[in-house]
Amino acid sequence: MKSKLLSAAVLLAAPLAIASQGPLKEKALALTASNKDSVLFISAVVEIEVTAGDNPVKKEEKKIETMGTVISADGLIVAPLSTLDVASSIDGRTVNTPQGPIKLSAKSNTKEVKILMPDGSEVEAKVAFKDADLDLAFIRPEKSAEVKLTPVNTKELGTLAVQDDVIILGRLGKDLNREPVVMTNEVVSVVSKPRTFVKLGSQSLGMPVFDKDGKFAGIGINRFNAKGDSNEPPSPSGVVLPAADLMESAAQAK
Repeated sequence: MKSKLLSAAVLLAAPLAIASQGPLKEKALALTASNKDSVLFISAVVEIEVTAGDNPVKKEEKKIETMGTVISADGLIVAPLSTLDVASSIDGRTVNTPQGPIKLSAKSNTKEVKILMPDGSEVEAKVAFKDADLDLAFIRPEKSAEVKLTPVNTKELGTLAVQDDVIILGRLGKDLNREPVVMTNEVVSVVSKPRTFVKLGSQSLGMPVFDKDGKFAGIGINRFNAKGDSNEPPSPSGVVLPAADLMESAAQAK
C-alpha cells in the first residue's frame, strides 16, 4: 500500500471519528504523547509472480509502505501481512473468465525491508515471522541492540465490547510529513466466529487500538472472504484483532 493511499484512507476515516470529551480526550492526548512513536511506517520492495491457469507467469516488482505497531522493547513490530505479502490474498483463488474458471497461483518475495523512523532516518529490518491466518507480519530491525523503539504496553491488555469507546494511534502519509494521528471512536460490532474480531466505526489498518482506559486492546488487520468463494474477488474487511491473540502469535517470532 502506497503512502498516499494510506493517508487517503486515514483522511476518509476522519469524518467518522468521534469528537472526544472529558476523560476520553485526556487519555487520548496522554497516549499520543507517550506512544506516538509506537506507530511507524515500514517500507519494502516486493516481487510478485502470478500464474493464471496455463498462462505464462507474470512478474512485477513494486515498492510499498505499510503501517506497523511496535510491541516489544527489543524492536518487534507487527503489521498486516496482506499489505506486505500482497500475493497471499490472491494465491489459490479461482476466477471466472470467458474461457471458464481459472485458478490463480501467486507468490511474493519481500526484500529491502526498512523501518521509517520518526526523525526521517531508515533502519534495515527483516520479516521475522508470518501468520497468514491472522494476517500478521512480524518485523525486526537487523541490529536490534542499536535501535531504540517505543513499544506499546503489552503487560496489561484491554478487551472491547460493543459500544465501548476506543483510542486509535496512527500516522499520516509521506505527503503529510507522516505526522502522528490520534482518533477516538467506538466498537460497532464484535464478530465471534470463526474467531473473535472487533469492528470499529473507522479505519485502523496497522494501527494500535486502545480501550478507554488506555490499555492496548488490539491492532487493525484485513479479513478476507474465503478462497473457496470462486465467484468473489479478494475483498478485505478492516477489523481489529484482539491483543491477546496478537501476543500469542508474537511469541513465535524469533
